[in-house]
Amino acid sequence: MKANSTTRLLRWERLALRGDFSAIPRPFTWDQSNRLAHFLNGYEIVGGMDRLAEISNALLGEYRWSGHWRGTALELWLCLFFQHRARRHMGLEEIDPSLDDLCDALGKALSRLSSVEAELLASHLSQHAI
Repeated sequence: MKANSTTRLLRWERLALRGDFSAIPRPFTWDQSNRLAHFLNGYEIVGGMDRLAEISNALLGEYRWSGHWRGTALELWLCLFFQHRARRHMGLEEIDPSLDDLCDALGKALSRLSSVEAELLASHLSQHAI
């Protein structure tokens, strides 16, 4: 996220950008997730669109098979980033309940991070924000 746009962020978004993921709303929903999804640049983190799609599709396949989103906090965040980008590029606007489940799983995964892990992820966010 560009520095000049941080003043428009909600309080919980500013805190999350600094690594205080306890501030993320519960439940955390797709409608609330657009800016958070873009706090990182998933393309840059994984080395491009193909690798990002591979990660997202693997997580989505697991969700479709099991009914649960599984992965690390970073993997779930990358999937959220990809889903936002893909839906934007395809012009999809209908609500997909699996995306609320993704957001909820990400919020829970972030809340389970140790303070060291949260700090490390926050430093990663500031390096790759778009």
